[in-house]
Amino acid sequence: MGSKVKKIDYKAISKTLVAVIIVVVIVIAIGGIYAYLSSQHPSTPMPTTSSTSTSVTSTTTTSSVLNTSNPQALMQLVGLSTAPSTPVTITVWNSYSTSENQAFNETLAQFEQAFPWIHVQVTYGVGVGTSQFETAAKAGQAPIVYRDTSDSGGALFAAGLVLNLSQYLPQSVTSLYVPTAIKDWELNGSLYGLPDNVNYIVMFYNKKFVPYPPNTTEQLVQIAESVNKTYHVWGIAYGAGDEYGYRFAAWFAGFGGQIFATNNGKIVPSLNSTAMVNALNFWYNLTYNLKVNYLAPSTGAGGAEGQLFVANQTAIIFDGPWDLNAYLQALGPNLGAAPLPVVSQTGLRAAPFIGSTGFLIASPQASGATQLQIKAALIFVLYFTNYRADLRLWEVAHDIPANLQAYNEALTQLKEGMLQPTYLNQIMEGILEQAQYGQQFPNIAQMAYYWNSFHQYASEFFANKINSTQAAQGMEQAFIQALVQNGLMSALIPLPILPPFQYMLALISVILTPMVVVISPKKRW
Repeated sequence: MGSKVKKIDYKAISKTLVAVIIVVVIVIAIGGIYAYLSSQHPSTPMPTTSSTSTSVTSTTTTSSVLNTSNPQALMQLVGLSTAPSTPVTITVWNSYSTSENQAFNETLAQFEQAFPWIHVQVTYGVGVGTSQFETAAKAGQAPIVYRDTSDSGGALFAAGLVLNLSQYLPQSVTSLYVPTAIKDWELNGSLYGLPDNVNYIVMFYNKKFVPYPPNTTEQLVQIAESVNKTYHVWGIAYGAGDEYGYRFAAWFAGFGGQIFATNNGKIVPSLNSTAMVNALNFWYNLTYNLKVNYLAPSTGAGGAEGQLFVANQTAIIFDGPWDLNAYLQALGPNLGAAPLPVVSQTGLRAAPFIGSTGFLIASPQASGATQLQIKAALIFVLYFTNYRADLRLWEVAHDIPANLQAYNEALTQLKEGMLQPTYLNQIMEGILEQAQYGQQFPNIAQMAYYWNSFHQYASEFFANKINSTQAAQGMEQAFIQALVQNGLMSALIPLPILPPFQYMLALISVILTPMVVVISPKKRW
């Protein structure tokens, strides 16, 4: 009985070889596709969001022209040899807090005494970063002087609504300010405002619950859980769903994200990334899973976050020095301040914006100002950002000075422990330390359209309406749409940022699933 030789199915082998060849071709093609997509999608981070420091060194200015505390020197600086015989009125929109206004009003009284021919009409309590000024300016009814953030000011300057101060003041004026602060007010080589302080957020903590601040997010979570379990109060109060991305930008950076990137030399949004997804999920976990973060419906000292903090109902919040006085009055020596922690997952510091607020002057078309009113406005913004005015803001409201001489004086006071009460020295040291771990505020026109894009989809995410991936995609799409509508970007369809292997797996799955069905040999029964 002879052995039965099994017949080789060459047709099946050939189909298998075809499938293998197709897979190889697809992998090669996908590599090319991914390389193309990478070239189309932003991949190079913008240098404007890199880590920065506000460390400065003392400089000495000997020119009397740059003595902006001297009335006669100020008038000469703007082209006036003597005081005009006819008084002028300038309108000012003021965005200071209550404690800052105490310092502002003291400076205002000195200003009107030094310049009796300038009458200042102040509107208090105007919000920063709003559309109020833009609406008024387009109607020709803007105030002559306006106090806002550097990024909002950049958008107003790009829209032609505020003056280019480089055309009115000498370049040497910039030497009067902390380099990081004055750089915030420059766009394409032009100076559009003068800074009165340096701004960023820090971590405030209650020493009653947290003797020592966390250095990493892992420690932050452990402390928040321990506080919640031991004292039955919130470990953290952070209303991530209520904000517009100012504070969240720090966590986004800590997880490795950048708000902008460059694509063929052009600035494009870069929110749709794994960094954004991870940052959103981190705070979702603390809020909904661990239940140690209170998702406050309002932020800051006047909001739910601050109210809980001053009432000893939460251990940690994230806020800026502009609200320091409210926390000092409530907590006294139990108040602590420290830099935001290192994100344990990445080893990167949570890096808040190192930004600035300051004064802008509306264009004559926006405010109807005369040339003499413009000169009076220039004197006003120089005077209110001089050494004495800035030092007063530091001593009264604890704002970080943008004036270089005032900043150096503040450092000297800290070094010698001159602040009163004495525990304030340690608090301010913690606040100033944060400046070493920040990111430069993008003062480009595109930044004005980041806030609402972030807010819309972050709010939906923390309200459990969408997941983190959808939130990241949605906020970038909204960002791009706003830029396109305002002529700041060409119309492009945003592509998700994914690692190459994810593109490969996804495309192989889509392409091969129907192919396997076709190629697989039919079984014969």
